[in-house]
Amino acid sequence: MNKLRIIVDRCIEVFACVLISAMVIVACWQVISRYVFNDPSTFSEEFLRFALVWFSVIGLAYVAGKQEHISLTLFLDKCPPTLINIWKIILQVVFIAFATYILIIGGWKVSANAMYQISPVLQISMGKVYYALPISGVLVIFYSVMNIIDLTKAQKMANSASNISQQVEYSVSGKGGHHD
Repeated sequence: MNKLRIIVDRCIEVFACVLISAMVIVACWQVISRYVFNDPSTFSEEFLRFALVWFSVIGLAYVAGKQEHISLTLFLDKCPPTLINIWKIILQVVFIAFATYILIIGGWKVSANAMYQISPVLQISMGKVYYALPISGVLVIFYSVMNIIDLTKAQKMANSASNISQQVEYSVSGKGGHHD
């Protein structure tokens, strides 16, 4: 499972790097064509707008997968580790619900409704632009499931380590085992 996560991470990283590089090149071209050649580019603004949509929602999935999203930890920092772990699992379940209902179902409906709407300059279907939403939703669900698995494993390992530690303390204190 971890190998699959690494592959998905790498694909998103490459996609994001290619997309942001293209955005920088197109933005530079827009400035050069407008101010140097006095002939503004017609496709650049629309391309940049669509690319920003894709970059943002795919980035949302990536950041949620890395658990590096914005979070308020003022109260959580004062909680015991078990409660923190439970909260993190609840948060992942909320992400799954959001991704399912808003990104996948809502995104699919928006894409379907906009499929025959053609962008004015690039002449591409707006439905294809909005495919970023359900794709991002699938990625968020994938990452959330992976995060829940990791959090559950970490909790089990922490519980095992705690039990072993308690058994060692019990044995060392002389309360456990037998005496001759």
